[in-house]
Amino acid sequence: MKTNNDIEDFIKANRNEFDFREPSPGIWEKIASKNKITKVVSLRSYIIRVAAVVAIAAITSAVLWQTNILSSGDLASKTTDPELQELIEAEAFYAHQVNSKLKEIQKCYYTFPELKEDVETDLNELETMYKVLKTDLHENISNKTVIEAMIKNNRFRLKLVDHMLEQINC
Repeated sequence: MKTNNDIEDFIKANRNEFDFREPSPGIWEKIASKNKITKVVSLRSYIIRVAAVVAIAAITSAVLWQTNILSSGDLASKTTDPELQELIEAEAFYAHQVNSKLKEIQKCYYTFPELKEDVETDLNELETMYKVLKTDLHENISNKTVIEAMIKNNRFRLKLVDHMLEQINC
């Protein structure tokens, strides 16, 4: 303990000699330039953004493709099955509704960035299920349960985007 007191006494006695040196102003400028905050975007968030853009492009392509079938009349003119006609009309209606509401949700992505991943993940899952149902329908074109499941899938998509719009209120 005595050595600590000796050092302390020495510092107190020679304090003025320690304070005569100050750093040059250039040092503070160098320190300030090194401490500038740089925005770093993590690889994960970049990948999520790219995946979101791809998902939006896929959904938009699917909607455009579905409405293209109706405008060309290929499938609608080939079938006389009223249930299949109902499915085609339902696809067009729900695709239009979901697409317009999805555009409203996309406006809120900047305010709620976490929303983008949730919405697109859910819509991609429903789209995957819909593709499976569509394959089943091509195998058995007059299967009423498959047609009903496809319409139900479209309703789920619409309910999903409606629910998201109610939650975010932007």
